[in-house]
Amino acid sequence: MIIRLRDIQCHAYHGVLEEEKQKGNTFLVNVSIAVDDPQGIPSDDIQDTLDYRFVCTIVHQEMQQASDLLEHVAWRIKHALQAAFPQAQEVHVRIAKKNPPLDLPVAWAEVEV
Repeated sequence: MIIRLRDIQCHAYHGVLEEEKQKGNTFLVNVSIAVDDPQGIPSDDIQDTLDYRFVCTIVHQEMQQASDLLEHVAWRIKHALQAAFPQAQEVHVRIAKKNPPLDLPVAWAEVEV
């Protein structure tokens, strides 16, 4: 089973430029967590599966810790989710930064780990 949370929106202060650290930006976080033999399907009990609320809490906490590189933030989120959900077989995290400060117009810059 795969659980996906798409487009978790956060305002955060990631980037190497001082402007990014001061003003912040809009980020979208996508999380995919694969679980083998999830007990929540037959039991219909939130205690037997991944609680989406807790996943969002972890994402939000990690997004609030400013970093220069999106790669580092995605790595931190991935490892925090793996620690919180040891039953996860695979965890993928994708972060997109809206309108990154580049020489050409770019709608989103994105990394995935």
